[in-house]
Amino acid sequence: MIHHHDFKKLTVAAYQKPKAGNQMCGDSYYVAENSDYFICAVADGLGSGDMAKDSSLAAINVVKEYQDEDVETLMKRANEEMRGKRGCVLSIFKLDLKTRQLEYSGIGNINLIIYQPDGKIIRPISYSGYLSGKLQKVKVQSIDYPSGSSFVTYSDGVQISSKNYSMIARFDSVKESFQHLTDALPSTNDDITLLVGKTV
Repeated sequence: MIHHHDFKKLTVAAYQKPKAGNQMCGDSYYVAENSDYFICAVADGLGSGDMAKDSSLAAINVVKEYQDEDVETLMKRANEEMRGKRGCVLSIFKLDLKTRQLEYSGIGNINLIIYQPDGKIIRPISYSGYLSGKLQKVKVQSIDYPSGSSFVTYSDGVQISSKNYSMIARFDSVKESFQHLTDALPSTNDDITLLVGKTV
């Protein structure tokens, strides 16, 4: 399933595919933009199918409801929401459209790659573990995101070789980058979520 999100400042393309044999993808994501910020969250529920979706969607709904808050607070709220659920891994980043500073926090194996216009590639570190409702240390990184930068974020069902990093950065449009990545995805027995975004 492919969705395109055309905001004023960013264009985002998203691809989702459930694990083989499942009707439902256990991953969930959320993207939004207003005059102050752009926010993106990707959650991967533990396990697969309905119970995984229940956890990932609960985390994403928290981000959606409280998106005006900072990334650290959102991670903590999402963690609290996992009580009594299977749990999930979660990545959130929020870009201040005025200062061009991006706040990022990740727990578990959801990847984020940022391509700056000068060719620099940044891969912020997510921390091991998952959100379960138990006390979880949250770390937030601040990253420069100049105008003209782009990003790719994806769940662990996606394998992107380092050879593809420089190729993605060369494409001018989200559509081209996205097409290249989805064409290159190997078949995998896992849920897949892949988002590509670029400043308009």
